[in-house]
Parts: sequence; C-alpha cells; structure tokens
Amino acid sequence: MSMLATPAMITITVFGIVALVTLGLGIYWLFNRQARLRDIAEMRAKLDELAPSDPEYGAARALYTSMVVDAARWGFFAAESGSGGDGGSTDHGGSDHSGASDAGGHSH
Repeated sequence: MSMLATPAMITITVFGIVALVTLGLGIYWLFNRQARLRDIAEMRAKLDELAPSDPEYGAARALYTSMVVDAARWGFFAAESGSGGDGGSTDHGGSDHSGASDAGGHSH
C-alpha cells in the first residue's frame, strides 16, 4: 500500500500547487486589470482638463496613448470590441476631445 500511496500523494500535491498558482495568477490579473482601467480613466480625466496649448499636454497624451495601447494588447477592452475585433482602440485617439461630460473616456 505504501508503494502506491507515495506517488499518489506527490501527484495530488503537485496538482494542488499548480491549481493554487493558477488561481493566484487569475486573481492577480483581475485586480491588475481593474487597477489599470482605473488609471486609464484618471489619466483621461487629467487629459480632458488640459488644453492642447498646456506644456504638459503632449506628455499626458503620450502616456495616455501608451496606457491604452498596453491595455488593448492585454485584452482589457475585450468587452468593448465589436465583432470587428480591433479591440476598440480606434476610439482613443484624436486631438479633439469633448470635455468633462464625456463619461465613457472616448473622444468622438
């Protein structure tokens, strides 16, 4: 009996460790996703406050664009994309923004 119990214990232990690591990574990804989306929303609000003539507008826009590209690459906007499949990232560009009343974070 001991000859069969030892490999079974090792197998169950390995599967348990793999399951815990997978669960931990999944939880981390969800919290990281929420934090990044919150950061993108805050950066969009800051960008909406700035006028294109402000000295820090270019840097804020570059950072915002970089954050949106990274989020789209990691699939954080998957719920927004239609059947076209481009991740919805085309809505985030453009130099004209509609001001603080734009609650969705898109510039149209």
